[in-house]
Amino acid sequence: MTPTAPALLRHETPPPIADTNTALMRQLLALALPVLAENVLHMMVGLNDTYLANHLPREAASAGAAVGTITYFLWFMGLIVGSVGTGATALISRARGSRHRSLANSVCGQSMAMALILGVVMGAAMYLAAGPVIGCTGLGGTAPPLALSYLRMLSVTLPFMFAMLIASACLRGDGDTLSPAIIMIIVDAINMLCSFALCRGWWGLPVMGFNGIALGTIIAYVAGGVLQFLLLLRGRPTMRLHLHRLWPHWNTLKRLFRIGIPAGTEGLVNWLANFGVIRVINGIDPTNVMPNAHMNTIRLESVSFMTGMAFGTAAATMVGISLGMKSPARAIRSTWLAYAIGGGAMTLFGILFITVGHYPAAWLSPDNPQIAELTTRCLRITGCIQSGFAAYIIFSGALRGAGDTFVVMVISLATVIVLRFAGVLVVGAWLHQGLAAIWVVLATELFLRGLLALGRFQQGGWRRIRV
Repeated sequence: MTPTAPALLRHETPPPIADTNTALMRQLLALALPVLAENVLHMMVGLNDTYLANHLPREAASAGAAVGTITYFLWFMGLIVGSVGTGATALISRARGSRHRSLANSVCGQSMAMALILGVVMGAAMYLAAGPVIGCTGLGGTAPPLALSYLRMLSVTLPFMFAMLIASACLRGDGDTLSPAIIMIIVDAINMLCSFALCRGWWGLPVMGFNGIALGTIIAYVAGGVLQFLLLLRGRPTMRLHLHRLWPHWNTLKRLFRIGIPAGTEGLVNWLANFGVIRVINGIDPTNVMPNAHMNTIRLESVSFMTGMAFGTAAATMVGISLGMKSPARAIRSTWLAYAIGGGAMTLFGILFITVGHYPAAWLSPDNPQIAELTTRCLRITGCIQSGFAAYIIFSGALRGAGDTFVVMVISLATVIVLRFAGVLVVGAWLHQGLAAIWVVLATELFLRGLLALGRFQQGGWRRIRV
């Protein structure tokens, strides 16, 4: 049956009418391209903040290190709320595949309620503990007070940030990646514009310097949370947020937690390990050259992995819908097509990192050749493993879409603790081998994690997961 015109105008992914590769490819692109556009602009926000910080007079190195460290806290907050978002996407996509609208509405309401509660609790905790937490980062020079100010300002916005991210997860599970992408593009545009204007005093605004970067982020997150909440209230033909659905429904919450707790545990361990990595790097180099080069490398590498994440998101939705339709074969073909496109793009980016990575590295730190040269070396290292990194992003996304979050958690725990964290401690803190050697450890761990995720997908146990 051909979808109606109103459905198409509302950006609803058409119901699959054929299982040909062309039809699946079309649906994957419809899901992935809006997310990719969103990810690209989000990456530009990170580059924008890094550029502004690295060009502040008299405190560029400290400001750049502070922005880089706060990125880890933003990542941590995203992981916490992502545990709920993973469950929401998996359950709503299954409901979409089986045409169970009341379940989709229930999951949407319970997920948003959890987002608001978590946002208030985590925001209060982060504000109160900001001082000791920044003290644990090992930042040197004048970076700690800058990071402390940013973190406390950020804590106020967490309910809005969490609502924004959970709403996106719900809409993507329902097959709508365009609407949340448009809102997130608006949010990122506000972020960049406000950060530039407030940092440098455009249009008669005060010159706020580093605090202007932070305030631009805060304004954007508040706007994003409000817009995403209103979008869910407006609803879609197959899912809508009803206010009475915010009241606890224990059976739905139990199903969310069954998927979300392993995902949250995985994310937390990943974050702790990476926080340990940045702590080791900050401790090795109090001049902030290594921390700056480390974060510059991550910013530039995000050009690649944001592409993989877009197709990982599409694979998660396609797998959930396919399993709701009782078609594991469709889920398998969709995932391999997602890897063919996303993994191919990431492999190409890896080649570019190896061959011309020195150009963007110099652009980010034009006044410090030492940082630019170290960033170039790290980019060449990570460029060698982008195909394996893509395997982890896309195949683990497919596994999460099936609700197989426990095995993904086990894979991450094993590689992150045994290789990433322990390896960086040995190479960096004990042997004092420098940032390039640390990135060899990080790259090796990502490649191994990709192989293990691929192995689990091929083994096929995810097809029998009940959510």
